[in-house]
Amino acid sequence: MDTKEEATRLLREAKEDLHRATRYREWKDWVTVVHYSQLAIEKSAKALISCFEAFEWTHNPSEQLAKLVRKNLLDDRFLEMVSYVREAAPWHGRSTYGALKNGRWRSPSELCTEEVAQVLLNRASLSLDKASEFVSTFFKEPERQ
Repeated sequence: MDTKEEATRLLREAKEDLHRATRYREWKDWVTVVHYSQLAIEKSAKALISCFEAFEWTHNPSEQLAKLVRKNLLDDRFLEMVSYVREAAPWHGRSTYGALKNGRWRSPSELCTEEVAQVLLNRASLSLDKASEFVSTFFKEPERQ
């Protein structure tokens, strides 16, 4: 696996997902904002992970990301992103299928409120910025003397 190519691809996809989420916010389509924000957070995390190892096939790579922090491959400032990934992961299923809430099955449109959408959209933007900065620095060519 070419880690630079994989990280770059994932960041490109995360950026596309963030742009989609932002566009759907204009139409107040909160389900779609939630869906694409979650994907942007997930792919930003996987871009970081792919700098060091193959990412796991899951919508919640938070433990794998946390492991890289514990190994000091990523510094503690990425712990906030770990929590974003963990909290966003269930929204993949909720925005697609719905979920139980208060003992009743709720549709995606009942669960994906404007408040949830705005929080995830903000976290997606922060996650993408943080991952992009790291990946850019990580793969920077050393200066020749």
